[in-house]
Amino acid sequence: LWRSLTLIQVPITLISLVLALVLWSTRSVTLNVPAKPLPGIYAAQDIPDSEFIDFSTDYINLIATYQPAVARRQFEEARRMLWSQMIQAFDSDMMGTELRAIENTKRTQIYFVDPTKVGIKREGRNVTVSLLGDRYKIIAGKEMPAVKTEFVITMNTIPKNKFNPYGIVVTNVALKNVEK
Repeated sequence: LWRSLTLIQVPITLISLVLALVLWSTRSVTLNVPAKPLPGIYAAQDIPDSEFIDFSTDYINLIATYQPAVARRQFEEARRMLWSQMIQAFDSDMMGTELRAIENTKRTQIYFVDPTKVGIKREGRNVTVSLLGDRYKIIAGKEMPAVKTEFVITMNTIPKNKFNPYGIVVTNVALKNVEK
């Protein structure tokens, strides 16, 4: 029995060893390492649509879904995503009037974006993303009826940095309630 096993095992071991040596000698390792991004500015045309959609969704989640306890921190984070005259308008409208109303009335809001109704339009350097969804408000524990709302976010690019790898910033936001 042992002799018959040896007759089978030795040739199989030799064949496996030869096969392993052939595979090892003919292998080649190919690593694709992208070049390190250079400092500068990305043109809006060079950035994929998905990055603009993700950036606008992050912004809308910060300003349209909140609770009174965390609204101030969310609005401050959203303010960092703005550029130019939009910062002044945001400070007066959202950080002033809106934030005071949220904290005084204990208003909670939830905004659900409908992913099938997301639109994107490129116009020169500006990219406009429209997000359609349902907005629910709870004021002092009382739930208000849902409202179909569309946010239209206009974005542009600035020189990128460590925290914003594509340099995308919000330059305008428009809100309109849509009929059901």
